[in-house]
Amino acid sequence: MTSSGRSRLYAALLAATLLSPGAVVSASVAGAAEDKTLDVRFYDDPAGFDPANIFRIENENIAFNVFSGLTTYDGKTGAIVPDLAESWENKDNTTWTFHLRKGVQWQKGYGEFTAADVLYSYKRILDPATASPYIAELTGIETMEAPDPYTVVIKLKQPNGGFLHTVANYHQGQIVKKEAIEAAGDQVRWQPVGTGPYYLESIDVNSRIVLKRHKGYYKGPAPIETLDFHIIKDDATAAIALRNGEIDLLMRQNKEEQLQILKDAGFKMNHVDNYAATLKVMNLSDPILKDVRVRQAIAYAIDYPAITAAIAPSLQAPAYSIMMPWMEVFAKDAPRYEYDPEKAKQLLTEAGYPDGFTLKALNTSAQGVTEQQQFEIDYLSQVGIKMELELVDTPTYNQRRNKGEFMTATRLLPAINPDMILFSYLHPDNRSPKGLNGAQYDNPELTATIEAARAEADPEKRMELYAKAQTIAMTDLPYVPSTANNVYWPSKTNVTGVNINYLAQVNFWEVDE
Repeated sequence: MTSSGRSRLYAALLAATLLSPGAVVSASVAGAAEDKTLDVRFYDDPAGFDPANIFRIENENIAFNVFSGLTTYDGKTGAIVPDLAESWENKDNTTWTFHLRKGVQWQKGYGEFTAADVLYSYKRILDPATASPYIAELTGIETMEAPDPYTVVIKLKQPNGGFLHTVANYHQGQIVKKEAIEAAGDQVRWQPVGTGPYYLESIDVNSRIVLKRHKGYYKGPAPIETLDFHIIKDDATAAIALRNGEIDLLMRQNKEEQLQILKDAGFKMNHVDNYAATLKVMNLSDPILKDVRVRQAIAYAIDYPAITAAIAPSLQAPAYSIMMPWMEVFAKDAPRYEYDPEKAKQLLTEAGYPDGFTLKALNTSAQGVTEQQQFEIDYLSQVGIKMELELVDTPTYNQRRNKGEFMTATRLLPAINPDMILFSYLHPDNRSPKGLNGAQYDNPELTATIEAARAEADPEKRMELYAKAQTIAMTDLPYVPSTANNVYWPSKTNVTGVNINYLAQVNFWEVDE
């Protein structure tokens, strides 16, 4: 609890004593002891919280606690668990029937959640006018029906054994309220209304975001009354704020030296390892990058394991695929690109660039020029490639990246569902600006392989198809894996329940102090 919170509590207790000397403190005043405030570091400019087009993990952490899905993810195991749907059954992975919880209440007085809200939310994503980059996640739906207010029946065009991921509390799976969307108008991204444990009370895009406990949450009120997110972009400044007691919990600490200082000072190191891979997106519409030999040369030219060991051994690990090793479908035998500058030069010569070329890299200016970028510039220069950085503010970066307006950019897509990664990055239906396939990649053989894998009921055959897909992708290399990210949320020792899932999200309903 912050010093201001303790002062408010002390004043309330003192006032109660003065008003009725010798009396027992009333239940309402005693309840003030539960009016806790948790001060949390938010590390970048907020970009809005509309599930239809939300981007970036920090924003998704807000949405994850405001909204709900039919399913959600267990914070410790990553397993799919019920959320707005109490239970479900499916026939041949094609017809899915969801039985909804009764009595779930919307925030801000919008009444009871029903099946109509589910149909509206999905149809909104599918509406081209919404321009959602997640539209392809739902295009496999053939029909949606609500036979009664607490049942949703969804029939798919093709079998999809991973459909429970599609309807989870993440992006397109988050359920919105039609009346709230219409009331917000063009301010919808700043006025989220959900059924989750917290609602948005206020936001100043330059300084803070305040969430308040949703007392009508179906699991019961959260232990913390107020989540006060302070926008602190600089990692060193954030670490100082934690050490000075101004902040209780850091949403991400991304500087190795600051992390070590906090470890040595005895702060709690809440973390998850290898949750997602950072990729260098190669825009195949570029006349240089369309040559696979150039893309492979870039991969051979940069020694990412050495970079990781030099600048962030706690925060990063080498990445060799767009999939993560903890995923059951991870293909260990897919092609890898160990550091080999001579091989890179040979490929560049074969591609017609013996003297190299200029590689323009779009990135966000939030962290300035990073140490990793400096290393990349140096490594690429040794094979003749001149890497030029174009740093823009985060909203502009998101907009340009989503439209495919870059030569190369970076992308990180946390996902527990392997199909989300494969289809988002590699399926032609998801080519930007329609989706997250910023590489503009389109290989019919790979497309057929991932579609078959998603529909395959036999586990062994499905694994074979996933392995084939990863082999094709790592040969064509529309994305160069750079690092696997470890996430740390340092906190005071009294803060409990900070379980970071493989989407790098925290369910604040579980957090207490």
